[in-house]
Amino acid sequence: LEEEELESVAETEEIEPDVPRMEVSSYESSMKDSWIYDELRAVRNTHASFAYGFLPGMIYTGLATHIFRGKEPWTLSHATLDSQTTAPAQEYEPIAYPKPDGVLTFDLMTNLQRSGTHHDDDQPSHLKIKDTKLEDGQRADCVPEKISMQVYGAPEIR
Repeated sequence: LEEEELESVAETEEIEPDVPRMEVSSYESSMKDSWIYDELRAVRNTHASFAYGFLPGMIYTGLATHIFRGKEPWTLSHATLDSQTTAPAQEYEPIAYPKPDGVLTFDLMTNLQRSGTHHDDDQPSHLKIKDTKLEDGQRADCVPEKISMQVYGAPEIR
């Protein structure tokens, strides 16, 4: 999306922690009018097609991207939300990844440096957790520590 399209939403580049969260109502219409929407709509069924297996998913994805080019008149639906399929980390065996060899595989910081990603070290977080109370009365800002890391093994960092 163009920067000008969201200019009315954020006058500054700073995220102020005291300002309540707002819904950006103009986002959906701006998104649908952008080139991003066209690209995402063309591949909207890719992930869902693999619910039928690897081979059917590959065949469907090939047809959808090279023949239909995303113009198929249907959208495959998911039976469940992604969040409902995330199970506690205890239910899985830890994956023992080999150490980076420095030739084909590299450590996280080397990969980050080679990606060309740049931001200020003191840049405030742009991701905010909804301000709600949890069942035990704690504030939701403890979700990363108490729930995501402890229960699910922090899948968002892998």
